[in-house]
Amino acid sequence: MDLVCIPLSKIDVIFGINWLEFNRVHINCCKKTVLFPKPEQELCSKLMCCREVARSVQAQEDVFAMFASLKVEEKTEVDALPVVREFADVFPDDILDLPP
Repeated sequence: MDLVCIPLSKIDVIFGINWLEFNRVHINCCKKTVLFPKPEQELCSKLMCCREVARSVQAQEDVFAMFASLKVEEKTEVDALPVVREFADVFPDDILDLPP
């Protein structure tokens, strides 16, 4: 799964999701860029508290942040979701835990 660079132009290339994951490629849709990290470049991710994020932003450091919030408004039956009904054969009957 190594990347081989071949000088070509005006050619579209499709990379599979497994290849992108294996090579730790980062896609920025807003900037329309694809980042191929150098092999020796270590990419790390860690959880940061609000103060650490604010400090990093003030220091103009490169920060990629994802904010998530879960709030259950009402109980929804999974079988009522259209995508679950359409692909019922691929969804398990019972989900006990979140994936790793």
